[in-house]
Amino acid sequence: MSDRQQYSEPKVTPDAAPGITIFPLLATWNPVAGELGTWNSDARHASEAITQSWLRLVGDRMAKDAAFPQQLANCKTIDDVYQVYAKFWQQAANDYGKGFTAIADAVWQAARGPLAPFSSSKRQ
Repeated sequence: MSDRQQYSEPKVTPDAAPGITIFPLLATWNPVAGELGTWNSDARHASEAITQSWLRLVGDRMAKDAAFPQQLANCKTIDDVYQVYAKFWQQAANDYGKGFTAIADAVWQAARGPLAPFSSSKRQ
């Protein structure tokens, strides 16, 4: 047998590593982690609001789109057709405008969330 000792990995435990600890590092990241958690919650709420707005818009428009052929079928004159057609497209434009504005507002609010710590009102 050889006089040399066999190589073995040194066993390192948290107590055996002097001067190296992770807890101060975690303590410095704690405020950042808290802000990220808040932002994540805000982003989840914003995505729920966006999804609900979109589904409401699509559901409302599908109901109106499905009723449109029946409204055209009930027309007696060409003037009635023109009125129903014009009203349908004006309502569609208004609905999509309001729906996309609501979605854009929710996206804007969600995007402003992570930037809040940098706003002038919180820097005092």
